Formats: sequence, structure tokens, C-alpha cells
Amino acid sequence: MRRYVTTGDGQRTFAEEPLRWRHDDTSEGRQIVLYPKAPRQRVIGFGGALTEASAWVFAQMPAALQDEVLIRCFGPASHRGNDYTLCRTHLQSCDFARDNYAYVTRPRRGQDVLDTFTIEHDRGLLIPFIRCCRALAPELSLVAAPWSPPAFMKTNRSMNHGGKLRARYADAWARVLARTVAAWRAEGVPIERLAVQNEPMATQTWDSCVYTAQEEACFAARHLKPALAVEGLDDVKLLVWDHNKERLVSRMSDIDAVLTADGGLPATFAGAAFHWYTGDHFDAVRLARTLYPDCELIHTEGCAAFSDGKGEHTATDAEHYAHDMIGDLNAGANGYIDWNILLDEQGGPNHVGNYCDAPLMYDRASERLIVNRSFYYIGHITRFVQPGARIVPTSSYTDRLETLGALNVDGTHALVILNRGTRDRSAIVRHGDRTARVTAPAHSIQTLVW
Repeated sequence: MRRYVTTGDGQRTFAEEPLRWRHDDTSEGRQIVLYPKAPRQRVIGFGGALTEASAWVFAQMPAALQDEVLIRCFGPASHRGNDYTLCRTHLQSCDFARDNYAYVTRPRRGQDVLDTFTIEHDRGLLIPFIRCCRALAPELSLVAAPWSPPAFMKTNRSMNHGGKLRARYADAWARVLARTVAAWRAEGVPIERLAVQNEPMATQTWDSCVYTAQEEACFAARHLKPALAVEGLDDVKLLVWDHNKERLVSRMSDIDAVLTADGGLPATFAGAAFHWYTGDHFDAVRLARTLYPDCELIHTEGCAAFSDGKGEHTATDAEHYAHDMIGDLNAGANGYIDWNILLDEQGGPNHVGNYCDAPLMYDRASERLIVNRSFYYIGHITRFVQPGARIVPTSSYTDRLETLGALNVDGTHALVILNRGTRDRSAIVRHGDRTARVTAPAHSIQTLVW
């Protein structure tokens, strides 16, 4: 068995050491126990968001640092990589684009909306960046979401500041989304999962659009699903919600009720996406897993406020990432996607100044890659829990040690132990009749693999 330890103070990063099992069926105290005979949901994968902001920053970097970013994100653990396999991107602009942009313009009289369709903007930065990522990770799976329809399709005539999709444009917007997925596939960038709308209850100063549960369900069932079928994209999985966890269950239930009443179409959605911005709400994820056991549940966005590199914030942010990942996965999530995979030293670019941190940041003046502690804390899960793994239950003698267990498809086990406390804690890890003694240093994360 191998043990890898990272501390929040930066003194240790994936410090590796062997651990020895011993046969011990009598010890009882201070135990962390795995239950691999009761496997839970399968893991789809982990990763970050491939935004235009990330693509722009990537384009500013010298080739050697570009290679380092790609290897760190998509390379295996043996090459210091986080082995990302599941990423998210945006259709049309989001706040982390350099400006608002759309794939179509208002059609002239007698013109079809798709007559003006083009993804030329994405061919400039975003698609080449994603191709670079896929060159290192050919099996990379993509989740996509729109932040807003074009301004002319909305009630407020703006891509920003909320507003709604005008009913007369529902079919046209669905066809634009479907044509975009088809066009990206033609560029060698397949989108496998599509959310109907990013944060459909949020009126933001940036790209946003509001849908009720009924509006989201009806748009997907009556317009988007048929439009995807016309483009030969029946295999694209639709995700509901893509907003904060506290309303995940109510939104899924409301949409399920609408679809059932509207001709029995609950199969319109393959699952739900959610964000972390309103707190843990792990029980909401757990209840969603119970009520909808066959649905995919994917965390698709979470980020830390811009910290300007202040060490105390970056360490706390790292622990927050690990805490949320462990909580969501234990509650039933199938995948976990961070927000921007790469940003500049200002936490951007962002066309409305909505800056934030990212696990990887690039200081343009010094041409230096900044690797925040969050990158390593995320890696303690993504490097050792493989796609296809089953999450297995664990129990701990104290809630001060947060734990996550997994059984990988190759038969290996992984156990993650997070200590966010201010003092070291000892534990005895139990797997069947075998035990191993471990210490969890204060403010540390470790992964045991066997």
C-alpha cells in the first residue's frame, strides 16, 4: 500500500511513503472503516471548465508552459498530472468570455435563423484550446451549457441581466443549440452532455437567462430534444438545473411532474447538474440520488473568490474543494467539474469584472505558472479515483476526519482522508480483517492506494 500526503502549508505535496497492512481483527478505537462489499454509484470523471478565458490565457503562454498546463491537467499522476477526464464548456458567451457573442443574428424577413449561423468565433480560441486538451486526453468527455440565447431572442433584448427566452423563439434557439453541437462535432470536439441553461434562476450582470421548471421542461421536451434528433444527436444527454444544490431536489421533482403530465416524457433528461455557491447541501444530493437512482448527478461549477495569491486564502480554498468533492461523492454524485481550468494573474479575463481564482493561474508579466494548493487537493481525488470506479461507503470515528472510499475498475482501492483541523489526528484504517496505522497532519489531505 502507498500513501500520498499534501499539507496546506506547502511543505509537503504528494509526499509518498509505504504503509504496511497487518492482520488485526480485535482493535476497535480510532478507526476508519471501508465497506467495499456495498458499492454505490459509478464515477464518470473529474475536471475543470474550458472557457474562452482559459483559452485566451493559454494562448498567451510560451509553448513550454502550455505543455506543462496540459500535462498537469490531463497527464497521469506519474507525470504530476491530475488525470482530468470530464470537462465543461460554454455555448455562446459566458462571463468568462472576452465579450458577449452569439452564433446567429436577427434574421431578415423571409430568412431562417440558421442562415446566419456560424461558430467562427469559437474557432479563434476555444475550439483550438479544447483540441489541445483532447490531444493529451483523447477520451475527454464534455459537458456544455448556454449562458444566454442571443439578445434578439430575449424579453430584455440583452444577453446580460437575466430576461427570458421569448416563446416565439423557442424552436429557433433549440435549433441553434443542436446545430452548434453538430458543428463542434464536425470540428472534432464532441459534446456528450448538454445542460438546458446555466443557472436558470439567476439574473446576473453577465450572460444569463431565467427559466421556471415548467419552461425548462417544456423547452427541452418540445423543442431541444427534437432539434437534436434532427441533427442526428439522439445520443446527447440532457441535464436539468445546472444551478445551486439547495433547490436540486425540488427542481428535479417539478420538472419530472411537468414531463409526466405532458405525455409521460421523464426520459427527456439523463440527469442533473449543480453548483456549490449556496453551501454544502450534501443531503440534497443524497436525496436526489435516492429519488432518481438512475440519473446522473454532476457537480459542474464551483470557484473561489479572487485572493491575489494570499496564502491563508489559497490554503482554505484548497480544503473547501476537497471537502465539497468528498461530500458530493459520498452523497451520490457521479462526477465533479471545477470552474475555469486556467486564469490569468488577475483572475480573468472576464467581460464584466467578475474575477475569481483558479487552481492554475498564469502571471503574464513574469511568465510564471501559479499552481494553487487547490490543484493538489483536487488531485488527491482525481489522480486515484478512476472513471468507472464505484464509490464505497466509509465510516470514521470522528467527523474531524472526512473520508472518501473508491473501488477502481482495475481492482485497486483508494481512500482519501481530509483533516481540516488545527491538530494532528491518528487513525487505524480497517479493510476487512486488515488494519494500517496512519497519521493525518493538521490541515492536510492524503490518499491511500492498494
